[in-house]
This record gives sequence, C-alpha cells and structure tokens, in this order.
Amino acid sequence: MAERVHLVVLIHGLWGSPAHLAVAKEELEKAWSGQKLSQDVSGPPEDPTIITELSSPLSPSNGNDSKTKGSNPEDGQLVIMIAGGMTSQLTYDGIDVCASRVAYEIDLKIRELEKEGKNVDKFSVMGYSLGGLVARYLVGLLHSRQPSFFDKHRPISFSTISTPHYGIPKYNTLLSRVLTYLGARVMSRSGEQLYVADNYSDEDQRPLLEIMANPRGIFYQGLEKFTRLEIYASAVNDHTVPYPSAAIEPIDHFVQWEERGMSVDSDEDGIIQSWSIREEDRTEKPKNSNKKGFGFKIGTLPPVLRYKFPFNYIILLLLPIMLPLMIILILTRQSLDTRRSKHRLQILSQTSKSSEISYHIPHSGGLSIQALREGIRRIERSLESDLVENVNVEIGIDSPSIFKSSILNDNHNSYKNEESDLKVELKDSQLRMCLWLNQLPTKKILTWWPEINNAHATAIVRDPKQFPAHERGRGLIKLWARNTLNAAKTEN
Repeated sequence: MAERVHLVVLIHGLWGSPAHLAVAKEELEKAWSGQKLSQDVSGPPEDPTIITELSSPLSPSNGNDSKTKGSNPEDGQLVIMIAGGMTSQLTYDGIDVCASRVAYEIDLKIRELEKEGKNVDKFSVMGYSLGGLVARYLVGLLHSRQPSFFDKHRPISFSTISTPHYGIPKYNTLLSRVLTYLGARVMSRSGEQLYVADNYSDEDQRPLLEIMANPRGIFYQGLEKFTRLEIYASAVNDHTVPYPSAAIEPIDHFVQWEERGMSVDSDEDGIIQSWSIREEDRTEKPKNSNKKGFGFKIGTLPPVLRYKFPFNYIILLLLPIMLPLMIILILTRQSLDTRRSKHRLQILSQTSKSSEISYHIPHSGGLSIQALREGIRRIERSLESDLVENVNVEIGIDSPSIFKSSILNDNHNSYKNEESDLKVELKDSQLRMCLWLNQLPTKKILTWWPEINNAHATAIVRDPKQFPAHERGRGLIKLWARNTLNAAKTEN
C-alpha cells in the first residue's frame, strides 16, 4: 500500500526568496515531530526550490509527552515545499504567471513522490504577502483541471499571512495617493494587479483580483473545498500591506488607535483576543497629542523617520537632499525590472502557445498570459457573462455607501469611522471583493505589535539574525503550524 503524504506548499511574496519562509518551515517541522528523511535544494542558488520530507510522527512513549501527544503513525509523511521559480524580479510577471510556475513545481514533486510509491492524499498551501494572492490563483488553476486536482489530493489548509486580498488600499493622504499612482506603473503586471489598475483581458475588463473573488468562479470554488481557511493580519505597523486588505475589511479599525483611546487585549504572542474603545481616554486625550517637531504625525511616518532625538531631526534635515536621490534610484530600478519582466513575458508567449497547453504546466517558466486566460475561460465562460449585474442585484451593493454602512454595523458596532482623520478610500471593485471574500468560512487571526516598526517582516520572522525584533512573530508562526497540522488530523 502506498504511503500517504501531506504536501504543504509555502509561497513567498514580492521581491522575496525561499529564505524568507525558513522559520515557517522550521516551526512546521517542530510541530510535526517526525524524523527528517531528506532535504533537497534544487534549481539555481538565487532561486532554489526547497523540499523537506519528514517521517510519520512517533507515538508518545507516555501520556505526558506533550510534544508528540496525539501523534499517529498512520498520519503518513509530511513534505514541505518552499516554492522557487518566482524569486525577486520574477514576482513582477503577474500573479497568474507566478502561480503557473508554482503549479509546475507541485506537479514535478508529486510525480517524484508517486515514482517512490507514495500517494499525496493531502494538500495544504500558505502564502505570504503577494504569495497569498499567488496561492489563491494557484488553487483556481489546480481546480480548473479535468478532473480537478482536488479530486485526488484532498485540500486541507489554506492560509495567508499579511496578504493584500483586495489589493493595496489607498488612504486619504498625499503620500498614499502618490504611492498608489506610482505602484501601478512601475512594477509591471504585478503592480497593476496589486493596485487594482489592470483589465485582465479584452473579453473581461475587470481586474484580476475581482475575478479571483468571484463567488461563482473557479478560484472561489476552489477555496471552498479546503477544510480550514485562515488569514493572519497585523492590526498596526504593517506599512506594506495595511490591516484592511490583509484582514479583508472595508475600514481600518485600528487606525490612529492611540488618539481614539483604543484598548486591545492580546496574549503573550500578540494574538488579539478582543478590542474596544475606552470612552474616558478618548474624550480626555488631546486631539493633536502625538504631533511633534514639525507637525508630522509620528504614526504616519515611515519607520526610518521614527528614531529618537536628535537622529529624527538629522534625517529630516537631510531629507530634501536624500529623498530625490532615493526616488530616482528606486524608480530607475523599478523601470529596469519592469522592462525585464515584459521581455520575459514576450519570450514566454512564444514558447507557451495556448493551443498546445494541457492542464499540466510544460516547463518551469510557467504559462503565457494568453494560455492562462484561455484555460480559465474554458471553465468559467458560462459563469462570468452576467456575474456583476446579477450579484449586485442579489446582494444589494450597487451603492458603495450602503455597503460600507452595513459592514460597519455588522463588524464592529463600537467603531466610529468619523473619529479618525485617516480613512481608507476603496474602489467599488474592492468593496465587492471584500463582501464576497467575507462570505467564505475564514478564520481571521489578528496580531498586536505596537512596539514593532515593521510588522510585515515580523509576521514571518523574515530575518531574525539581522533584525532580532523579527522574533516577535515566532508565536504567530507556531500557531499557524499547529493549526495546519490539526486541520490534517481532523481529516484522518
């Protein structure tokens, strides 16, 4: 009888590398408690695919062994794969193209395991940042196969950490509007998709993220098949993927939390248990109490400007000289990367003809944009033609203001949006995505790290050696690892 395997795929984010998910892999191995059978690192050094195979966890020698308590040899093997193939610049090529590259790696690994007499009967995936969107597209791509990938490989756990589920939200500040404008123009296809500025095809003018949130579409239906759906979001200090999009909320519940007198109850790992507005603190606290120096709101400045006196003033004095140079260097780098991305996509379109594509990815470069469009359209052609008109009528969100009002009342009655100067400005498509995605049975886990400047990197303990503060996120990763494996146990 073939040995059972639970394959867990980890996908990194924009400009990322497999090394960013090393701690996630480490904590998953510890939570499994089986012996490491092998570790394979394949591909080029700058873009490796890392695969670890672990044996069945041993039964506890006594009932007090908490590490292995409840383990069962019949659980089979655990195989952890950190996807390569989309490292650094390659993440510019688009969510869909990146997902096809990950699908190729999955197919390759499953074929290898089957040759060894093993059966991948369980499948889980976790995506970090942009990787969460890649994971959502990947689920739809796998589910679109005939028969569905999930008919043979049971979908167990789908989770994302700090993922912009409806794109990067725009706030009512000049900086946010400038970054939104530039981000959609200097990061190739991925930038357009992240800032919801793309039209996916001539046939379907909606942005890709809206198509992926379509309740009648293959991406959404693929997510519904998973036993456990989880999203992890930082309530504050994630300056890359703000809380609203990571938590799929139409408002920022935690914006200017100090001014509004917010009280947050969290455990020792910073996992939020509850939050509320302290009326006495809100009314007594001066409105401009966190303004210092030149009148900047400290909470809205980038981390580099939050140093203590006198370094904060030195940075501000040098800013008029350094900022233009930094902007020029960043835009130049982004433009070059965008040009390389477009060149890669042109080559891919010549080597990946849609007429020759089967449901399995032919090579590590992934599928061309046209092949991906046509492949998904074959499945969804009959579903998408009247989606927006029918769903808008059925769920009554023709008016974004009505939608915002209803969500505010449903999600947090104590939240007073008018009390905050900073507000999220969402597009109508983002409001629709928010409503549709919230209809999924997803568990939301929020973290509270007000002392951390970069919650985005901390959430996955991205570089603890260089930045020891990233260790603050280890408790979150341990929780994710336990939840992923517990979901698999319920399916035994």
